Amino acid sequence: MQRRRVIQLLAGAATSLLASHTLPGSILRASQDNPLLPLFPLDLVLFPHTDLPLHIFEERYKEMIKDCLENRWEFGMLLVEDQSVKDIGCTASITEVLATYPDGRMDIMVRGQRRFELGSVNEEKSYLRGAPTILDDDTTESSSELRKRAIELYELLKEIAVRDNKTLQQPYPTATDTQLSYRMMAGLPGDLTWKQNLLELRSERDRLIQVVPYMEKFIEYLENTPEQNPATPKGIA
Repeated sequence: MQRRRVIQLLAGAATSLLASHTLPGSILRASQDNPLLPLFPLDLVLFPHTDLPLHIFEERYKEMIKDCLENRWEFGMLLVEDQSVKDIGCTASITEVLATYPDGRMDIMVRGQRRFELGSVNEEKSYLRGAPTILDDDTTESSSELRKRAIELYELLKEIAVRDNKTLQQPYPTATDTQLSYRMMAGLPGDLTWKQNLLELRSERDRLIQVVPYMEKFIEYLENTPEQNPATPKGIA
């Protein structure tokens, strides 16, 4: 019953946001007097190490971001898909306030930090908060061959980006990154269900097994498409 209640609350909180939101890039900071994580349900998946610009305009989320800035809190982003909200998401830290407006709206840049699983939900504020459990990776190591192939593909993607006057998020990933899979996917398009599954995997080896063929197909698509389309072609993920 508690899980169902959580989903109902979050789905309700996201309804008006889904209708009109716009998108223009630490460890969870919690204390004894604030053990709750502010929640921001949205129809996207945020990965750790990924920069994301957000336009904040709803009153409850203006309040939430104000609280986060004043207290140096992170907030939790959760995928909304088919009027359902996932209970595993990623915390986001505010790295920059890009612009503020007289009516309180603001443009901010956030960065994905750590994955979490949502427990109970608190309704005391205008925005929802929840009790998070931070999710760490298991100790299974990915093979050096798998990492080498992943870096080879990323280097090729960088070459394509330069050729097409595009940019990839920096700093660029390296073979020694403990979450190489997420760093490679930073800012790249992908099917939401596939991205959510990748977010929930707790093995870097398992994630790279998913990301390497994705990158192979994505690069093949870019090389064979005269004008690059930011949307992911069908069948890639």
